[in-house]
Amino acid sequence: MATKKIKGSEQLKNDLKTQNFQNLYIFYGEEDYLKNYYLHALKTALVQEDFAEFNLIEFDGKNLTPEALTEAVEGYPAFAERKLVIVRDFDVYKPPAAFQTILMDLLQDLPDYICLVFYYDTLPFKADKRTKMHSLLGKTACFAEFSHLEERELMAWVRRRIRALDKDIDADTCAYFLFLCGNSMTNLITEIEKVTAHSTLHEIKRYNIDEVCTRVLDAVIFDLTDAITQKRFEKAIAIVGDLLAQKNSEVAIFSAVLRHIQRLYAAKLSQQSHGNSKELLTLIGSNSSFYAQKLTSAARGVSLAWLREAVRICGETDAALKSSAADKQKIIELALLQMASTI
Repeated sequence: MATKKIKGSEQLKNDLKTQNFQNLYIFYGEEDYLKNYYLHALKTALVQEDFAEFNLIEFDGKNLTPEALTEAVEGYPAFAERKLVIVRDFDVYKPPAAFQTILMDLLQDLPDYICLVFYYDTLPFKADKRTKMHSLLGKTACFAEFSHLEERELMAWVRRRIRALDKDIDADTCAYFLFLCGNSMTNLITEIEKVTAHSTLHEIKRYNIDEVCTRVLDAVIFDLTDAITQKRFEKAIAIVGDLLAQKNSEVAIFSAVLRHIQRLYAAKLSQQSHGNSKELLTLIGSNSSFYAQKLTSAARGVSLAWLREAVRICGETDAALKSSAADKQKIIELALLQMASTI
């Protein structure tokens, strides 16, 4: 019998160590690498490869039927103590009508031999605390949330992976690497492989990163706004063109511009009120001290009056992009020109 349920991914990690598993897990969160890693660990711990055909059942939530789920849960494992059932992208709070009469009953009386996992990949997980289902899950499920790692943890992980490839990277360069490449561990694996292959030295340098790594949108937007504040309008337009060529939508690009200008404004206000970096990180919703330092430095180079005007221009442009049928690229270019002309 499983132990008393404790919510969180820490419970799952403890279960893997003790080999004492819960009957019901809910895997969700934006960090796909960790979700996949721990799902694989659960499969390895519970299912012998020789009997996987009988003891590992996976469903796509879109095609799941009540009969298939009931049969999977109620069928005994073969030559094993436990059976693992994985259901991907099934909204347990708003199930199809066919599940209304059986889902609650099934989940509140799972057999001891079953380990059932609801795995959220492309479908966002949205808990509804007002429902009877949530009351039930609070008693019976382990909610394993996998968020992006904090900067300190992520830096340690990146440096371990680089060392495993017989290279090294210092803390400052690693922070720069994360700023350019983002915090998705899945994406970072590819970027780590690229940068270690490019380096001819034992230690990774910034020029290695600049040469081969793919920048995330927020890092590119930094270059874009720098070009605007330096009145390098042609460079700003070229950056927008490159982003569009990479299949970023106009709305997504300008949403990132708006978000960045708002963060610059927050950094400027923080400077004037003598706020600290921790307060700024909370204000801008980031956990990267490198990003906060870079943002603070950029804010010193612009006036509060310009930032207010830029926020106004961005707000109007964002609304126009979402409501107008006009040439969206031209709308963006006009906004950038307006911001550059008011510096």
